[in-house]
Amino acid sequence: MLESLGRIRLLYVVLAVLLLVGLLPLTLAGTMLSRRSANELRAIEGRYQAQLVRDKARQIELYGQRYRDVVVGLARAFEIAGGNRFATDAGYDARLQRSLQDDPNLIALAICPVKGEVHRAFQFDLIKREEVDQRIADVLAKMNSRGVIISRPQIIRSGQEMGLTIAAPVMNGEEIVAAVVAVVSFQEVFKALQQSSSKSAREMLDAGLPVVFVVDQNGKAVAHPDAAIAFSERPMTDLKVVQDWLETGNQVQSALAPFTLDRDGHLTPMLGSYANTPFAF
Repeated sequence: MLESLGRIRLLYVVLAVLLLVGLLPLTLAGTMLSRRSANELRAIEGRYQAQLVRDKARQIELYGQRYRDVVVGLARAFEIAGGNRFATDAGYDARLQRSLQDDPNLIALAICPVKGEVHRAFQFDLIKREEVDQRIADVLAKMNSRGVIISRPQIIRSGQEMGLTIAAPVMNGEEIVAAVVAVVSFQEVFKALQQSSSKSAREMLDAGLPVVFVVDQNGKAVAHPDAAIAFSERPMTDLKVVQDWLETGNQVQSALAPFTLDRDGHLTPMLGSYANTPFAF
């Protein structure tokens, strides 16, 4: 009887040792694979987010470059035609209005001679004449050479839309004789930032979805999936990714780094990424 009990106890010990020897490596291997899979998933997520931000920055760059080329092209055409005709040609307003009809992203277009009357056309349902004249005055005050002036996007109060002002000089030798000024809708940029989700930006962050937005040189929002944030020019400097960008400026073209977001005392791990565009808003 005692011998049988001894054999049973020995059998239990052997089984326990076998289970330990067999399961421990499996457990360790499973833990290592799980950690590796988690790291690989985080790396994939980081690459996706960084590429997403770079793609959006590239879209904004192409959009801005397109209308920069439009304004510069008009300025060069006027240089070839001769800048002394601005004061005598009364048909500019009608031609400018036709240009707006051909391109709905052009909110306003103006030719501003140094001497003579300003010729302007604008979309009456989106902007008032006073707002056009104010934007013209703002960019002309900065113009002192052949360089192109690009303002930061600002809200058009009458049309509740963000607009970008671009101006290029018309030269006669080394003398500025006029300027071509365009107010361009920023709505296409807002569309590029929209995600295929009905959730708000905060809900998307809580769900772990990426939220892409655009800030100016002061860290204020100029385009955001939540338009109210851009319209109010809300500072986004509470986000470390924006702080990092403000610190590095144009020295770093793009970057990706984790950070922690403190929201109502609750710390949430986040992954931030930024990319520069050549347009300094």
